[in-house]
Amino acid sequence: MNQDEEKLLRSVALQNAQAVLLARERAERALLAANEALERRSSELAEQREFFRVTLASIGDAVLTTDTEARITFLNPVAETMTGWKLEDAVGQPLEKVFNIINVQSREPAQNPVTRVLREGVVVGLANHPALIALDGRETPIDDSAAPIRSASGNISGVVMVFHDVTKQRQAEFQLRASNQELSEVRDNLEKRVQERTAELAAANEDLRQLSARLLYVQDEERRRLARELHDSIGQLLAAIGMNIGIVRSQSDQLDARGARAVSENAQLVEQVSREIRTISHLLHPPLLEIAGLASALRWYIDGFSERSKIKVDIEIPEDFERLPNETELAIFRIVQECLTNIHRHSESETAAVFISQESSRLIVQVEDHGKGMPKEKQRELTESNRSGVGFGGMRERVRQLGGTLEVKSQATGTTVRAILKVGMND
Repeated sequence: MNQDEEKLLRSVALQNAQAVLLARERAERALLAANEALERRSSELAEQREFFRVTLASIGDAVLTTDTEARITFLNPVAETMTGWKLEDAVGQPLEKVFNIINVQSREPAQNPVTRVLREGVVVGLANHPALIALDGRETPIDDSAAPIRSASGNISGVVMVFHDVTKQRQAEFQLRASNQELSEVRDNLEKRVQERTAELAAANEDLRQLSARLLYVQDEERRRLARELHDSIGQLLAAIGMNIGIVRSQSDQLDARGARAVSENAQLVEQVSREIRTISHLLHPPLLEIAGLASALRWYIDGFSERSKIKVDIEIPEDFERLPNETELAIFRIVQECLTNIHRHSESETAAVFISQESSRLIVQVEDHGKGMPKEKQRELTESNRSGVGFGGMRERVRQLGGTLEVKSQATGTTVRAILKVGMND
């Protein structure tokens, strides 16, 4: 090898050595940079772990975590207190050993939610109000949920469970249930008492209705008896007195002027009393009602009423109006009689009208006037069964016995009383 070749070889070797040294320096610098980055990452991860540890330790609820084998990886202080396990003793233990829960009602082991979280990857709540049995045997009602821990790639790497003591809540729920039960019993007792009182009131009302019906019947019978007594007894006595006065009057030429005048006046008075008694008798129990029927009896009564009261009363009743049961005709006659009496006493109306019509099985009786009407307070009283007057109460009771309704409408231009009865013709 000549001198030039030797120099060339040395030059090539030197260059190769320099390249190797340069590559080594670059590799060392890259390794140093990677180590520094790794240290920084490790420090960051350590800081994050410490942050999460402090955060979990600061949470007011109990927190524990497991790996994918359902073994304990972490307990915060609250979880340590509730389970009775220290973190260093619990790590690596099966979840069921540390987190021992039972069903409060059955006292059987409760289903562990971590198994379902690992299997389905969903958030699972604790069911059936479980209780946690601590290491020392303490029993604590708990509630809350378990959720999967996922890696950046989305894979499940463990489970985090958060739970808390619900003793006060359960006590409040128990007290609430007890209060609700007590309230339910009080309500049931009250409803029972209300039903009893309602039944008693219904029975009393039925007794009152029966008494009212009986009183109306007795009243009608008494009117019938009085009418018969007036007609048969007093009427006959007046007739006898009239005949005796007639005899005396035939001999008035034997009396002085004063005596003759007295006999004549007595004859006129007896005739007037006879007419009045006959009218009273007919008003108490009109004979036409039984003999000729409702239509004739009403026309006779209205004619007499108009003559006595000076109130013009029109009556509209179908020409083919058929006979009704006796009690129905009497009830309608009394209703019209009471309405016209009220018009005469209170309305100051100069006119009135009576309308009677038939619609299938309904019979409508309407009496109206054109007077001053009645106050709203009075109308309200008439709609209340315990505050209406005797006359209106009697009308309502008669209508009720016939299965009907009674309406009163009044304003400043007059009052209308409308009775709707359910009747069968020719019963």
